Amino acid sequence: MSSELTPLLLRMALSTSAPIVLLLLARRPLRRLFGASLAYLAWLVVPVVAVAALLPGRSAPQVLSLQMPQAVQAMAAQASPVAAPAQADMLLAVWAAGVLACATWFVHAHRSFLRRAGRLTRRGGVYVSDADIGPASIGLLRPKIVVPHDFDRRYGPIEQSLIIAHEQTHIERRDALANLAAALFQCLFWFNPLVHLGVRRMRQDQELACDAAVMARHPRQRRAYAEALLKSHTGLAAIGAGLHCHWQSSHPTKERIMSLQQALPGTLRRVAGRCAVVLLAAGAFGATLGVRAEPAAASSTYAIALTVDSATRPPEAIKLLANELAFSDEPKSTGEKGKATAVSVIARAGESFSVASDGWRIDMTVRAADTPDRVWLAGKLYKGKTVVSNPTLLAGLGEPATVKVGDDDAMFSLTMNVTTQP
Repeated sequence: MSSELTPLLLRMALSTSAPIVLLLLARRPLRRLFGASLAYLAWLVVPVVAVAALLPGRSAPQVLSLQMPQAVQAMAAQASPVAAPAQADMLLAVWAAGVLACATWFVHAHRSFLRRAGRLTRRGGVYVSDADIGPASIGLLRPKIVVPHDFDRRYGPIEQSLIIAHEQTHIERRDALANLAAALFQCLFWFNPLVHLGVRRMRQDQELACDAAVMARHPRQRRAYAEALLKSHTGLAAIGAGLHCHWQSSHPTKERIMSLQQALPGTLRRVAGRCAVVLLAAGAFGATLGVRAEPAAASSTYAIALTVDSATRPPEAIKLLANELAFSDEPKSTGEKGKATAVSVIARAGESFSVASDGWRIDMTVRAADTPDRVWLAGKLYKGKTVVSNPTLLAGLGEPATVKVGDDDAMFSLTMNVTTQP
């Protein structure tokens, strides 16, 4: 499991880094062209790419099944694993420790905010804190708006209504759920600094989108809104982590005030912005799948001559399940003890073929090596459904490569001779 999880995490991290960099560069032009709400919505491209990176990049491998003598004990000889299990386990342990540490930090920051808020007293549609905490919207299932104890003295009536409208917009848009998803993303990819920078900018775009939504409903209150932002700027600094949406965000107050002066986009520009985000998400999704599928499409085709040699009893008749694989020879059995059974199969690079016996199966895949005259033969050896070994052979084209399975009493060997297929 560790040998499969580590490449998956790295693939997802690399795949999502590209759209994060793109959005970091494009977020301000998107705000100018289509508005702050569309710039915030564009961050959905990142999880879309992450999902694409999880999907299989090519069709399921084809399988060739051979009926051979049963082996008592399996081992891979003349082979080396793709990655040492100890190294893979160590990498997985380091990643898990980072996930745990990051998650602990988020939980501590969120609980620290709630503790600092102290006792909450409901007053109308908001909750008043005993401390200088808020304004903020907190909670996932039962969200509430929290204001500081001096809310009535610090802000005027119009400013209060605008602040509450801002936090109510966070609740209506389920921004706390978006913050939770972003925090989980940071925990999974704690080793990628681009993820942390991207989440920080996403949270800033979230605040700008709420500012724009409030201004769309109260276009004549820009001055009062700006004054409320300035008053909050002189108050207690917001806690940077947590799932809550804090009015005193980490976003530069000057940029938030400057954004209030921008004209809101019309209906045509908003529709065009939504179409642009949909096309961007679809293009990123397709590009991610395309990049992963491209090596398979351009891969070489090999002819693999398989020879199964039994040292204890004659090989049984070979049964081939062809699917889409092409076979150049019919199975040949000598019927004599210690002789070989041979068959050839044609497969593309990365395509799997299997040799199976009663309860045993070895899956092999041919891939190009660092030089044109050599190939890698990588596979997995199964006892039932359990992987017992990961044999890997570096073989020259036209030269036999052998994997031995079993012990002295019951042993068979699989010899593979790979040549290029025109």
